[in-house]
Amino acid sequence: MSGDLSEYKFERVISDSVDKVFSRLSQRLKDSGYVILSIVDVRETLSNSGLDKNFKPFYILDVCKPKAAHLLIGSNDEYGLLLPCKIMLTSKNSGTVVEMLKVSELASRYLNENREMAAQFEKELISAINSI
Repeated sequence: MSGDLSEYKFERVISDSVDKVFSRLSQRLKDSGYVILSIVDVRETLSNSGLDKNFKPFYILDVCKPKAAHLLIGSNDEYGLLLPCKIMLTSKNSGTVVEMLKVSELASRYLNENREMAAQFEKELISAINSI
């Protein structure tokens, strides 16, 4: 894939621990009407599989705003391949990297959809991340 890697994601580095950022982000998402559908604790998964007991903190969140899912999937079933939205948290140096996949860019590129409909919800997620 050519171009700037930031085209497909939003990234913010926060100078606090992954667990503290995770706690604050969870509350901000809830306050914004989002639901965390699943939490993948990569470190725990690797440890339980006997692969790496000292892996850095690493979470992958599947988040959804029911109103957004209804609107997006209602306009194009293939949005179901891009939802729920993914947010990743991991440690980096002395802080936490929070990254979010931009559904609007993927929809524009692969579904030939106008990115504005998905972008309105991405802005809410970015605002929640930036409010930490």
